[in-house]
Amino acid sequence: MALQDDLGRLHRSVCARCSGRVNGPVPTTLPDDVMEECQWKELQHSGFADANVSSELHHLADAKALCLRRGDRCQGVSCDFGNPARCHLVKGKQLTLAGHATHVKECLSSGVCQHDRQSIDSSELLDLDAVIVVLAHNRESDLADCLTSLLSLAHIDMFKLHVSLDDAHHYARMADVVAGIAKAYNKTITTMRVPERENNFTSDNAEQQKWFQTNTGKIAHHYWAAFEQVFMVDGFKWAIFVEEDLVFAPDFLALFISTWQLLQKDHSLWCVSGWNDAGFTFAVSDQCRLFRTSYFPGLGFMLPQQVWLKLREEWPSAPTMGWDYWMRTAFRRSHKECIVPEVPRSRHFSHKGSSITQDRQVEFFQSMALANLVSSCVSSRGCNHFGNLSYLMQAEYETWILRAIQNARPVKGLSAVHQVGQQCEKEAVNLGVHDDPDLCAALVGLSHCSKYFMFAPNYPNWGCRCCQDVRPLGKAHVSWSLYEARGAVALDPKKVYIVPYVRESFMNIAPVFGLVPLKMTNVIPPDVRAEHHGLVFGRHVVSQAVVIFADKRSDKPYLPQSMRVARDMDVVRQQADHGESCDSACAKTGRRCDAEALHSLNNCPDMEEAFGCKYCAHQVGQELPAYVVDKFQPTVGQCLVTFISQMSCQARHPATRRLCACAAVDKPDVPAFVHNGTRQYVRASDWESQIVEVGGHVQKGQVALLEPSSAILAHTLSGC
Repeated sequence: MALQDDLGRLHRSVCARCSGRVNGPVPTTLPDDVMEECQWKELQHSGFADANVSSELHHLADAKALCLRRGDRCQGVSCDFGNPARCHLVKGKQLTLAGHATHVKECLSSGVCQHDRQSIDSSELLDLDAVIVVLAHNRESDLADCLTSLLSLAHIDMFKLHVSLDDAHHYARMADVVAGIAKAYNKTITTMRVPERENNFTSDNAEQQKWFQTNTGKIAHHYWAAFEQVFMVDGFKWAIFVEEDLVFAPDFLALFISTWQLLQKDHSLWCVSGWNDAGFTFAVSDQCRLFRTSYFPGLGFMLPQQVWLKLREEWPSAPTMGWDYWMRTAFRRSHKECIVPEVPRSRHFSHKGSSITQDRQVEFFQSMALANLVSSCVSSRGCNHFGNLSYLMQAEYETWILRAIQNARPVKGLSAVHQVGQQCEKEAVNLGVHDDPDLCAALVGLSHCSKYFMFAPNYPNWGCRCCQDVRPLGKAHVSWSLYEARGAVALDPKKVYIVPYVRESFMNIAPVFGLVPLKMTNVIPPDVRAEHHGLVFGRHVVSQAVVIFADKRSDKPYLPQSMRVARDMDVVRQQADHGESCDSACAKTGRRCDAEALHSLNNCPDMEEAFGCKYCAHQVGQELPAYVVDKFQPTVGQCLVTFISQMSCQARHPATRRLCACAAVDKPDVPAFVHNGTRQYVRASDWESQIVEVGGHVQKGQVALLEPSSAILAHTLSGC
């Protein structure tokens, strides 16, 4: 990288190569001396003409420290002239005259790579029999840009290149684009034509036939056909699949050359992807770090033939939520993972497409980072571009992760009751469901809202609601109380923190820690992405401190027993009748439905054992998990689980049979909350009369399972 000042002078910097040493606490091969190689140059009356400026204000010293930790995502610090307390982080390259002072970061950690960081492995790559497949539909300019990006990459000659086309009306024009690019780059590109799927009137019902005419159905068929062609017909052992609206980082192919052998050694790994679902520019910077995820990422991924041989036997006739969500279900069902980079190596660039239909979605994908490291691989040899990757082997990775968790600090806050029986005048943000108002206070202190928040001690599942104004008092409410977050919550960027969470609250707190852009939580489905068995690594947007989110329901023992929500062995698994709710099914046996315990049944193995289904897929609806028995549904014969929906004991659907969690009638089932250091429960049968003491005051509970404005619907699943 080179920075140009207002006099036209170039300031070059040199990029660090990933090392042979693994550093922690979160494992990475980024050399620990990178930040020590940076220097600062102060330029008066200067600024970046092409600046992308952060909105947060910092003191100069803090801003410099944050800029160093953001690596290539930050090129300098810009301050109001004469006021070092008002500084912004800046990303840009072109310096120009301006009315403020700019501090330019010059490091040995970006730009042109050094050549003495690690040796190149001498093993031959003769066994990498691989093809790159571009799946394209009808966007000629997008396909041209995608192919141009691919053919500009180092090591492209090591791979065969195929383009798979599925739109008969645009086939000729798209094929002409391929031919033109192939000629320009003197590269052989094979064109694959995917015919429209023919209906099988023996096996496909009417709803399945309709579904295959939708965009989701056509894309699923295209992927199936591409997998079958390259693995079963052409016989490739490895294939990288990309879509026509992607562009690629300089070391995109180096990622696969460096990691493919890990998939041969560790059979818990099924793929490598260039995409990180949480790889936003304001939260990621370590271009050396790779990690494991049980959430299939897609968008530029390598799959081995042996994995497809298994997946093709489990692929349902109609994965109605999309091929990628079905892949996520299949990976979890088999306890498999993918390797992905912290800083993405692929990126959406198109403003159109089946999954990009709104300007906010375009803005969302534009906020994703894209690495700029130049590949260090030698074309005919093995590659250590990412350094020592032994930490990605399953056993060693778990050792690193457990050590990081054990040394992580809890995010702590201090709360005090401000006014009992009151709501905020104006709510700023819902920070999700938490056991303890003190944890709410900590999150409030790290968020963009006032120091006051609402919490309902009788009903902690209503969540923490942060007030917008410093004068918070609103309407009276018998169950809500206003709390004040006491003391400033400051995170040390040199330390690692941990926050327990439950899935239904994750999207409420994700923006604070760089896992979703602010005000964009509704742009994509609200599932927990880039997770490793419920663990998600984020960074506090302001301090850049690493924060580990740990799912309290994970079957991995990452959290202390007292903080985990473990499967209750006294809860009985009960199959409901066709169209029956779990409340009704449990009542038949003298029990009641345990809403919390439904989460422990929301998985394919439990469903398969209960109903004997061959296929298992993701769906949305409060009546899940469920088995589809209606032969007129597109998902007939499938067991359905959900990554997204909140599940309800009352919900039912006329096309399904539910799998229910039935508990003893007198078992407490309302989420616990902590008061004065003691965990307390509210029993379902006692909700009308429960008296809870809070901060010296007594208030009566209100009859409600959810906040009145969030009443449960009978069912939401549409067409199964």
